[in-house]
Amino acid sequence: MVASGQSAPASWRFVYPNAKALMGINWQRIRQSPAGALIRDKWLNGSSAAALPGIEFLNNIDRVVVSSPGNQTNGDTGDGTAVEPAEAPLLIAVEGHFDAAKVRRFFTRLGTKPQAYDSYQVYRPQGEDAKDMAYVLFDSGTIVFGDAPALFAALDRSRFPAPQAEPGSIIARGAELDATYDAWLVSASLDILSNDWLGGLFREDQWAADAQGVEAGVQLRSGLAADVTLRFASEAAAKQMAVEMTRLTAVAAKDKDDPRMRDIARNLRFNSAGPTAKITLRLSPQELEESAQALAVAHPLAMPTPALAASTAPATVAPATVAPTKPGVIRIEGLDDGPREIPYPDPQH
Repeated sequence: MVASGQSAPASWRFVYPNAKALMGINWQRIRQSPAGALIRDKWLNGSSAAALPGIEFLNNIDRVVVSSPGNQTNGDTGDGTAVEPAEAPLLIAVEGHFDAAKVRRFFTRLGTKPQAYDSYQVYRPQGEDAKDMAYVLFDSGTIVFGDAPALFAALDRSRFPAPQAEPGSIIARGAELDATYDAWLVSASLDILSNDWLGGLFREDQWAADAQGVEAGVQLRSGLAADVTLRFASEAAAKQMAVEMTRLTAVAAKDKDDPRMRDIARNLRFNSAGPTAKITLRLSPQELEESAQALAVAHPLAMPTPALAASTAPATVAPATVAPTKPGVIRIEGLDDGPREIPYPDPQH
């Protein structure tokens, strides 16, 4: 699966073969970095974090791979009647080293019941509000969960060698990003991302319709290096996005009310080349620690994450003791056409 010819991680065998979106987190690498110590200190060592289901497996996890084939409906019945598009199904593979009995007890605590599928014990959520999900401990090093039909198909495919990724495919590109970044995302369409954390960067009537794909990567080995590449339908759209976002961040960099966002805005860079636009962010180890300190004060339990990962959690994940919060908004004043609001993710998701 990996373009360079090296052995693919075991979790990659469970990627959708027709994936339109793919995300990876090398938690083992992050855990061993200075940023990993920050994450533990600021978000994962408190009593509230300890109540999060699955937190006990954090030291056992090495890698997480999330894939999706995209939305399976286009929101149209064919007779002109609009329908709500179905959520894009997801398949999540977690690679590491696990105690089988402990994992099965955890599945049971989630309100699931076991059922036999071939030689595997698959756990399915119960109740009227249960989604069509399934969980399985594939072996002592791999947990797989997500959309039930997709999980059953993945178990069937696992009996055969994984096919070579097609050059230029989402899977091949994901393998290239995985070799460089600690956490990364590649998607053929912004529509696959169910939240507006990235789409909020755009004016709906200007660029969203022209955005045709996104790649993003974060490296945490020394401070923070983040790169986001957006592919547009035209060179003009890409250039317009880079120019407009440069102007907006210049205004945000002068914000006296939110020093955290002000410092980040000062380190953002935008440029375009042909039909692609690139966003880069570089923070030194000291700048990253200062931003983490400020973010931990504002949001004690979580850092922003793409909705592709957030939407995988079962309904029981949010602790009952945590009060829900509204999605955050970066508000930029002083623009010629009035205030501009850019949402960033709800910390509870």
